[in-house]
Amino acid sequence: MGNNKNLKFLVFDIWGDFGHFKKFYTTSSPLTFCIPPPTAVYGILSAIVGLDKQEYLKHINSKNTLLGLKILNPISKIRITFNYIDTKNSNSFNLIKNRTQLKTEMLKNPKYRLIINHENIELFEDLINKVKNKESVYTVSLGLANLLANFKFVGVFDGEFLPNSEILNSVILSENIQSIDFKDGQRFTKEKLPINMSVERIVDSYKDVIVETQGREIYGKFSNCYKLSDGTIFSPYNRP
Repeated sequence: MGNNKNLKFLVFDIWGDFGHFKKFYTTSSPLTFCIPPPTAVYGILSAIVGLDKQEYLKHINSKNTLLGLKILNPISKIRITFNYIDTKNSNSFNLIKNRTQLKTEMLKNPKYRLIINHENIELFEDLINKVKNKESVYTVSLGLANLLANFKFVGVFDGEFLPNSEILNSVILSENIQSIDFKDGQRFTKEKLPINMSVERIVDSYKDVIVETQGREIYGKFSNCYKLSDGTIFSPYNRP
């Protein structure tokens, strides 16, 4: 998938009441990334088309997939206390005595726009058709199985590769930023996200991603971008 040609991109929105994408370096009090890492998006796409959990990373990964992400709702986080119970030593819920309360950081009303290209035409067309018809083989969630997600087809657009751009509508890898012109009201954060996993579900790549948490346009000098036929300019956040 070279950068010297135009590509087609599927664009769809995904949202929910809550989301949680656990930061890999937290232990007792789980914290969440403010956006779904590419590794989480691979799982979302696989759930839609119905790829097996043990196999999907062979088919959807950073080598054959381009991912862009635009924030639609400003990032908001809250803490919720979950009451976990110990089910290992009892066959009856009535006999369970041990409980553990755990404060967990959650995304509140997260909503994102995903921009997708996949080099496998058959898989890509299947994904487009399922999103267009609002179908999924497996349940789609935002990080945790009980955090159900909704999604809506936006369109399929042509994308023109831009070696450089002075405006951006998406999150971006830190390494693709030459400079940023900070504007009033903007809020930025940098997160080290897992970019790719092996089939054994071992993360083999992490990269720093810059996020404007209000979903506003970013101005500056950026490399490795695409301009969609609807005017959106994005930079893939799962590859340099």
